[in-house]
Amino acid sequence: MPMFALPDFPYPKPAELRIRVIEPYALDMPLAKSVQTPMGTIGSVVNLLVRVEDEDGVEGWGEIWCNFPRFSMPYRARLLREVVAPLLLRQAFRSPLEAWRMLTAKTRILRLQSGEPGPLAAVIAGVDIALWDIAGRKAGLPLWRMFGGLGGAVSVYASIGRSEDVPRRVEDCLRRGFRAFKIRSAGDIAEHLAAAMPVRRQIGDACELMLDLNSSWNVDAAVEAVGRLEAVHLAWLEEPIPADAPAHDWQRLAAAAPMDLAGGENLIGAGMFQAALADGALGVIQPDPTKWGGLSGTLPVALAAVGAGRRLCPHMFNGAPGVLACAHLLAACNTPHGILEYGVGHNGPREPAIREAVRDGSFLLGDAPGLGLSMDGEAMRALRVPL
Repeated sequence: MPMFALPDFPYPKPAELRIRVIEPYALDMPLAKSVQTPMGTIGSVVNLLVRVEDEDGVEGWGEIWCNFPRFSMPYRARLLREVVAPLLLRQAFRSPLEAWRMLTAKTRILRLQSGEPGPLAAVIAGVDIALWDIAGRKAGLPLWRMFGGLGGAVSVYASIGRSEDVPRRVEDCLRRGFRAFKIRSAGDIAEHLAAAMPVRRQIGDACELMLDLNSSWNVDAAVEAVGRLEAVHLAWLEEPIPADAPAHDWQRLAAAAPMDLAGGENLIGAGMFQAALADGALGVIQPDPTKWGGLSGTLPVALAAVGAGRRLCPHMFNGAPGVLACAHLLAACNTPHGILEYGVGHNGPREPAIREAVRDGSFLLGDAPGLGLSMDGEAMRALRVPL
């Protein structure tokens, strides 16, 4: 099968950069009760942010994905300080894109030798988001407009965590104006139906409902049973099987499924996205710019997905810089069918920065330059942990 072609980056005018400061910020908010997931136990909300400052004193913020395992924050912060930062500091770049390509090339052998492409990709992604934040601030433009977007508001769905009282949370979100909801489930078809059917009854037929299985279903069981989910009227079924399952397994499941399949948060590298688009099993593409690519890598993927008629729904369940990067990514693509993930549980590290952004089912980016992020120093100090 031929590789799916990605478009060139929609290159804005050059944004000269020379970086003088790169530092990690680790934020940790303990949960009242630990939550068991297919990926491990969660005991807190964690954010690993990166602050970058150029020689003109302009500051930018990014986010490095570190949800699993929870103890990965210090390691990824050390990769930032000892591997990535020395490649950037005091060097001149014509754009964040040039810096991202350099970092990706310079760390190639280390990624291969260490067998750990994910941590390095996430660190580079976080830095890339911060560099684009600086570029937008220096240009006086919000990133969505800098990348060719026509409007600074995107649709948003309520992403409900495993620890939450789902009926109460859904009711609260309905009052807030949400009209799309994603819940999570693991186990067999009976458990999936038990999780989804009450929510479908609660929200009615006018709202969208999505189900995320976090790669927990066996492919043969999924192919046999997925048709029974038709009664729930799902907009999509997210990662029912692992992202690295063979393409023919995904295609078998897509042929049997009465709804679109969604995935992309666990794809790393342009090649994996190109293959996923070419295979045709995913109707919904969900790149996570804090895991791989930042904005430099994921914007061409997003544009390709929209051009191929797939629904674009960037993945993000964590901090303010990552959520904003996803929102700008979506707004830049000018797709009427895309929708942004927004975790609606209490998120102390995130809320002070973007609590007013979500209104009546939309995420409002506005015209502030760069990411449009205003970090709350007091809130950060209260949650910051040493590295």
